[in-house]
Formats: sequence, C-alpha cells, structure tokens
Amino acid sequence: MPGPFDNILKRLANKELILPILENQMRADEWPDSYTVTVDSSPYYGLGDGYFHPSTHPLMEPRQLYYLFHPDTRDHIDTEPFSLQREMTLATGSSLHAVLQTQLRMAGLVREEDIEVEYINDRHHVRGRADAIAHHPTEGPVLLEIKTRTNYKFDKTIEPLPAWEAQVSLACDNLGERYGTDFTYGIVIVVETGYPFRMKEIRVRRNDELLERIYGKFDYVRECIASNTLPMHCCGPGSDTMLGCPARYVCWLKQERGLQTL
Repeated sequence: MPGPFDNILKRLANKELILPILENQMRADEWPDSYTVTVDSSPYYGLGDGYFHPSTHPLMEPRQLYYLFHPDTRDHIDTEPFSLQREMTLATGSSLHAVLQTQLRMAGLVREEDIEVEYINDRHHVRGRADAIAHHPTEGPVLLEIKTRTNYKFDKTIEPLPAWEAQVSLACDNLGERYGTDFTYGIVIVVETGYPFRMKEIRVRRNDELLERIYGKFDYVRECIASNTLPMHCCGPGSDTMLGCPARYVCWLKQERGLQTL
C-alpha cells in the first residue's frame, strides 16, 4: 500500500526541484482550507504591439512573420474564429496557470512580483513573460513555465516541445541580469487538464545556438519589412502547409481576395 509521502519521494528520485517542495508544503498543517485564485481572462497581451513574442513567433518562417508584421498585410491574416470549445480550452489553461501560480506563492516559492515576469529585448524587438521565477533553497532563482496537456498528451510528453525550448531559452537569456544569475535552464511544469491532474517537471536547457537563429530571423524579418522585400516562399501552392497557413490569402491565394503584390 502506497505511503503518504511516496509521491514526494518519487519526485525527489526523478530529480524534480519545485514540485516536491510544493507538495510538502500543501501537506503541512498550516495550509489553509480555502484560498482565492484570480484568473486573468483578458485578451492576449501581445496582440498588435509590434513585438515578436516567445510563445508564438520563434518557430514561424520569415515569410509568415513578414506578412504578420507588415502594415500592408497584417490586417489580412486569418484568425481562428470564436467557438465555445476554443474559449473553454483557453479558460481551462488560464485557470490551471492561476491555481498553480497561487499555490507556488502560498508555498513561499515565489513572490507576487515573480509571477508573469515581463521582459523586453529592444535589440531584437522581443517582448515576453515568464510564468514565474521560483526561489529554490539551494538552486537560487529558477525560471518556470507552466504548460497544460490533455490526459493522452500528458503521458506522451517526456521531452520538451520545440516551442517550449524556444520560449524557455528566450526567457533565460533576457531575465538573468534582473535576477543576478545566469539562467542556464528553465523548468516546464506540465499539468494534466483532467483528473487526476498529474504534474511533472521537464528541465529545459537554454539553447544558445537556437537563440542565435531566432534573433537572426527576427532581425532579418525587420530588415525585409523596412525594405519591402519579401522573404522566399516557405511552402508550395496547394500544399497542406499552405492550406493551414493563416497568411495564405496574402501569399499564394492573394488573388482570391483581390490583394496586390507588395
């Protein structure tokens, strides 16, 4: 029969840093019977601000980014239409983020100012946020990102997704000076979106080669926009990639909307 601390011991055996402390604190007698969680349901803060954002743009092709940011085409990008399913997906993710961030603060791992920590990189025109910066008793500041996964995907996710690696690397590169450390890694806390709401840590090393490619791409796109020079095509006409691209109606299918070539 499993003991009351088996889960904590398992986490420690897996070399997890944050969740064992959180779970231990939640087991303590001082943990309150009720607490308040504030969920931010406002629109995505980066819409239309002109910055590249770590959660969405690093893996896009230069031509996609060109259309997304160029003033002549950015208003013609297809966006996902409203649906109840989409709203519930976003609300569930935001809620689980807020619950975990609140619990981390109550456990003494983060301060209020360590939640949704924003940074701006003017050199490469990047604006982002880290979900939290934890203060570990032996590791010092630890950068945290929270990601939600369905029951099926939770079991399948054992390595960081490429988008997570890019997002964590950018946050590590831009927040180290503020916290007086060199963030060589971040931790993604993966949260299951349904019962039994399992959680696990995935450590993500800062990838400096990837950072160089991302910054180079962002700089190149800005240069192309300034000179009205289109980057090369990143897919073929009629391909599955084209059919799923939100910029298809300003690119291969621009004639269907009567748009002129830049």
